[in-house]
Amino acid sequence: MSELKTLRAELGHVNELLADARAREVAAALARFREDVKLLCITEQEVRRALGYDKPERAPARYYDPATGHKWSGRGPRPRWLAGKRLEDYAIDAPQPQPWWPGEK
Repeated sequence: MSELKTLRAELGHVNELLADARAREVAAALARFREDVKLLCITEQEVRRALGYDKPERAPARYYDPATGHKWSGRGPRPRWLAGKRLEDYAIDAPQPQPWWPGEK
């Protein structure tokens, strides 16, 4: 019986050592990460995207079918709803750049 108590005590001590070592490693890794983020000016959105929390933004739609509401960005294979049709008839007008300086026209 005393051997079992001794082994449990040793296991408890080893678990404490493991928890302490893990905490130190995590703190060091986070410190390195913080330095890299600051050095490279990485944004929160870039970090979230790299970790898989946010999906990358999709390409904006360039073609639209008002009858069905389908949209297509122009990437990838042409969708069935555009098969045999002219792209120009379904093109979405690109927004014109707006002046960014006050008073500029």
